[in-house]
Amino acid sequence: MAITVDDLKKMPPLYKVLIGLGLALLILYFYFFFFFQAAMEKKASLTETLENLEQQIAKRRIVALKIEQHKKEIAELNKNLQVALAKLPEKKEIPNLLKSVSEAGREEGLSFMLFQPLSPVSKEFYAELPIKIEVQGGYHALSTFFLRVAELPRIVNVTDAIIRRVSEEEIDGNPLKTECLLKTYMFLDKADEEPKKDSAQQ
Repeated sequence: MAITVDDLKKMPPLYKVLIGLGLALLILYFYFFFFFQAAMEKKASLTETLENLEQQIAKRRIVALKIEQHKKEIAELNKNLQVALAKLPEKKEIPNLLKSVSEAGREEGLSFMLFQPLSPVSKEFYAELPIKIEVQGGYHALSTFFLRVAELPRIVNVTDAIIRRVSEEEIDGNPLKTECLLKTYMFLDKADEEPKKDSAQQ
Protein backbone atom coordinates (compact mmCIF):
# COMPACT_ATOMS: atom_id res chain seq x y z
CA MET A 1 0.00 0.00 0.00
CA ALA A 2 1.50 3.26 -1.19
CA ILE A 3 1.99 6.18 1.17
CA THR A 4 0.35 9.36 -0.07
CA VAL A 5 1.01 12.99 0.75
CA ASP A 6 -2.07 13.05 2.95
CA ASP A 7 -0.75 10.10 4.91
CA LEU A 8 2.50 11.98 5.48
CA LYS A 9 0.59 15.04 6.65
CA LYS A 10 -1.32 12.95 9.17
CA MET A 11 1.87 11.40 10.62
CA PRO A 12 3.18 12.63 13.96
CA PRO A 13 5.99 15.18 13.74
CA LEU A 14 8.51 12.67 15.12
CA TYR A 15 7.86 10.26 12.25
CA LYS A 16 8.20 13.11 9.75
CA VAL A 17 11.61 14.01 11.21
CA LEU A 18 12.74 10.40 11.16
CA ILE A 19 11.65 9.92 7.57
CA GLY A 20 13.41 13.17 6.60
CA LEU A 21 16.61 12.05 8.31
CA GLY A 22 16.37 8.67 6.60
CA LEU A 23 16.00 10.30 3.19
CA ALA A 24 18.88 12.65 3.91
CA LEU A 25 21.12 9.75 4.98
CA LEU A 26 20.10 7.79 1.87
CA ILE A 27 20.95 10.73 -0.36
CA LEU A 28 24.29 11.20 1.43
CA TYR A 29 25.02 7.48 1.06
CA PHE A 30 24.47 7.54 -2.71
CA TYR A 31 26.32 10.84 -3.05
CA PHE A 32 29.31 9.46 -1.14
CA PHE A 33 29.61 6.18 -3.05
CA PHE A 34 28.73 7.47 -6.53
CA PHE A 35 30.11 11.00 -6.50
CA PHE A 36 32.26 12.01 -3.52
CA GLN A 37 34.35 8.82 -3.32
CA ALA A 38 34.97 8.85 -7.08
CA ALA A 39 35.93 12.52 -6.89
CA MET A 40 38.34 11.85 -4.01
CA GLU A 41 39.92 8.94 -5.88
CA LYS A 42 40.29 11.13 -8.98
CA LYS A 43 41.79 13.91 -6.86
CA ALA A 44 44.29 11.47 -5.31
CA SER A 45 45.18 10.17 -8.76
CA LEU A 46 45.63 13.70 -10.13
CA THR A 47 47.70 14.68 -7.07
CA GLU A 48 50.00 11.70 -7.63
CA THR A 49 50.28 12.53 -11.33
CA LEU A 50 51.08 16.14 -10.48
CA GLU A 51 53.79 15.08 -8.02
CA ASN A 52 55.30 12.75 -10.63
CA LEU A 53 55.29 15.55 -13.20
CA GLU A 54 56.90 17.95 -10.73
CA GLN A 55 59.60 15.37 -9.99
CA GLN A 56 60.22 14.87 -13.72
CA ILE A 57 60.38 18.62 -14.26
CA ALA A 58 62.84 18.97 -11.36
CA LYS A 59 65.01 16.17 -12.81
CA ARG A 60 64.92 17.72 -16.27
CA ARG A 61 65.88 21.08 -14.84
CA ILE A 62 68.90 19.44 -13.23
CA VAL A 63 69.73 17.72 -16.54
CA ALA A 64 69.33 21.04 -18.37
CA LEU A 65 71.70 22.73 -15.90
CA LYS A 66 74.20 19.89 -16.38
CA ILE A 67 73.90 20.23 -20.16
CA GLU A 68 74.65 23.93 -19.90
CA GLN A 69 77.61 23.15 -17.62
CA HIS A 70 78.86 20.50 -20.06
CA LYS A 71 78.49 22.97 -22.95
CA LYS A 72 80.62 25.48 -21.03
CA GLU A 73 83.19 22.78 -20.24
CA ILE A 74 83.27 21.65 -23.89
CA ALA A 75 83.69 25.26 -25.04
CA GLU A 76 86.56 25.67 -22.56
CA LEU A 77 88.17 22.42 -23.72
CA ASN A 78 87.86 23.50 -27.35
CA LYS A 79 89.45 26.82 -26.45
CA ASN A 80 92.32 25.03 -24.68
CA LEU A 81 92.65 22.66 -27.63
CA GLN A 82 92.98 25.58 -30.05
CA VAL A 83 95.66 27.10 -27.81
CA ALA A 84 97.49 23.75 -27.70
CA LEU A 85 97.19 23.28 -31.47
CA ALA A 86 98.63 26.75 -31.98
CA LYS A 87 101.74 25.55 -30.14
CA LEU A 88 102.13 22.43 -32.29
CA PRO A 89 104.42 23.18 -35.21
CA GLU A 90 103.41 22.18 -38.71
CA LYS A 91 105.64 19.92 -40.77
CA LYS A 92 107.25 22.83 -42.65
CA GLU A 93 108.21 24.50 -39.35
CA ILE A 94 110.13 21.54 -37.89
CA PRO A 95 113.55 22.31 -39.50
CA ASN A 96 113.45 25.91 -38.23
CA LEU A 97 112.39 24.72 -34.78
CA LEU A 98 115.28 22.26 -34.59
CA LYS A 99 117.62 25.01 -35.75
CA SER A 100 116.30 27.30 -32.98
CA VAL A 101 116.97 24.59 -30.39
CA SER A 102 120.55 23.96 -31.53
CA GLU A 103 121.28 27.71 -31.79
CA ALA A 104 119.95 28.26 -28.25
CA GLY A 105 122.43 25.65 -26.97
CA ARG A 106 125.40 27.05 -28.84
CA GLU A 107 124.59 30.62 -27.78
CA GLU A 108 124.75 29.44 -24.15
CA GLY A 109 128.19 27.92 -24.77
CA LEU A 110 127.16 24.26 -24.94
CA SER A 111 129.06 21.88 -27.21
CA PHE A 112 126.78 19.48 -29.09
CA MET A 113 128.26 15.99 -29.20
CA LEU A 114 125.07 14.50 -30.66
CA PHE A 115 121.89 15.95 -32.22
CA GLN A 116 119.91 13.02 -33.61
CA PRO A 117 116.21 13.27 -34.62
CA LEU A 118 114.53 9.90 -34.03
CA SER A 119 111.55 8.30 -35.78
CA PRO A 120 108.24 10.15 -35.23
CA VAL A 121 105.62 8.48 -33.01
CA SER A 122 102.11 9.00 -34.39
CA LYS A 123 99.28 9.79 -31.95
CA GLU A 124 95.62 10.61 -32.66
CA PHE A 125 95.99 14.00 -34.31
CA TYR A 126 99.66 14.77 -33.77
CA ALA A 127 103.07 13.14 -34.04
CA GLU A 128 105.69 13.07 -31.29
CA LEU A 129 109.12 13.97 -32.62
CA PRO A 130 111.93 12.88 -30.27
CA ILE A 131 115.44 14.23 -30.67
CA LYS A 132 118.32 12.61 -28.84
CA ILE A 133 120.97 15.12 -27.84
CA GLU A 134 124.25 15.00 -26.00
CA VAL A 135 125.83 18.27 -24.90
CA GLN A 136 128.80 19.28 -22.84
CA GLY A 137 129.05 22.48 -20.80
CA GLY A 138 128.66 24.15 -17.44
CA TYR A 139 125.67 23.86 -15.12
CA HIS A 140 124.58 27.48 -15.65
CA ALA A 141 124.76 27.15 -19.45
CA LEU A 142 122.78 23.92 -19.31
CA SER A 143 120.02 25.30 -17.06
CA THR A 144 119.70 28.46 -19.19
CA PHE A 145 119.48 26.30 -22.33
CA PHE A 146 116.66 24.23 -20.84
CA LEU A 147 114.88 27.43 -19.83
CA ARG A 148 115.16 28.86 -23.34
CA VAL A 149 113.83 25.61 -24.81
CA ALA A 150 110.82 25.77 -22.46
CA GLU A 151 110.14 29.36 -23.54
CA LEU A 152 110.07 28.59 -27.27
CA PRO A 153 106.73 29.51 -28.92
CA ARG A 154 106.28 25.86 -29.89
CA ILE A 155 106.10 22.99 -27.42
CA VAL A 156 109.46 21.32 -26.72
CA ASN A 157 109.77 19.12 -23.63
CA VAL A 158 113.01 17.84 -22.09
CA THR A 159 112.84 14.25 -20.80
CA ASP A 160 115.13 11.43 -19.66
CA ALA A 161 117.99 13.76 -18.79
CA ILE A 162 121.20 12.16 -17.52
CA ILE A 163 123.82 14.63 -16.22
CA ARG A 164 127.29 13.47 -15.21
CA ARG A 165 130.72 14.92 -14.63
CA VAL A 166 133.28 14.35 -17.34
CA SER A 167 136.77 13.03 -16.73
CA GLU A 168 139.68 15.41 -16.11
CA GLU A 169 141.11 14.94 -19.60
CA GLU A 170 137.69 15.68 -21.21
CA ILE A 171 136.77 18.67 -19.05
CA ASP A 172 138.22 21.54 -21.16
CA GLY A 173 136.13 24.08 -19.23
CA ASN A 174 132.95 22.02 -19.70
CA PRO A 175 132.55 19.95 -16.53
CA LEU A 176 129.18 18.37 -17.31
CA LYS A 177 127.99 16.02 -20.01
CA THR A 178 124.24 15.75 -20.49
CA GLU A 179 122.24 13.22 -22.45
CA CYS A 180 118.50 13.77 -22.88
CA LEU A 181 115.53 13.58 -25.20
CA LEU A 182 113.90 16.70 -26.58
CA LYS A 183 110.32 16.03 -27.61
CA THR A 184 108.39 18.33 -29.89
CA TYR A 185 104.99 17.65 -31.39
CA MET A 186 103.76 18.12 -34.93
CA PHE A 187 100.10 18.60 -35.83
CA LEU A 188 98.98 15.96 -38.35
CA ASP A 189 96.70 17.17 -41.11
CA LYS A 190 94.59 14.81 -43.23
CA ALA A 191 97.31 14.46 -45.83
CA ASP A 192 99.69 13.18 -43.14
CA GLU A 193 97.12 10.77 -41.73
CA GLU A 194 96.06 9.14 -45.01
CA PRO A 195 99.31 7.13 -45.55
CA LYS A 196 99.06 5.82 -41.99
CA LYS A 197 95.46 4.65 -42.59
CA ASP A 198 96.35 3.07 -45.95
CA SER A 199 99.28 1.15 -44.45
CA ALA A 200 97.04 -0.05 -41.60
CA GLN A 201 94.46 -1.40 -44.10
CA GLN A 202 97.16 -3.30 -46.04
